[in-house]
Amino acid sequence: MDLYSIDVSALGDTVWVTGDDGSCVGRFSKRFGIDLHRTVTEQMAGAAQCLHCTHDAAGAVEWQEFLEAIRRHYGIEVPADIISF
Repeated sequence: MDLYSIDVSALGDTVWVTGDDGSCVGRFSKRFGIDLHRTVTEQMAGAAQCLHCTHDAAGAVEWQEFLEAIRRHYGIEVPADIISF
């Protein structure tokens, strides 16, 4: 059974996804963009950190990109309506 958590900032502009090893595997920020990383466990085994990262402000199009990438890489279904634009 995969364990993970999804957290949203009080302002509703940032989402964090924590993987089953306790490391943050994904962050979406309206201000800072997308960070989709391998788990710390994978990184300690020698894997590169980034899977899909941007460093620009993000909107609805990038949100959909994040949702698809976190699903593809981790099988995690983040509810599309947890933030709004």
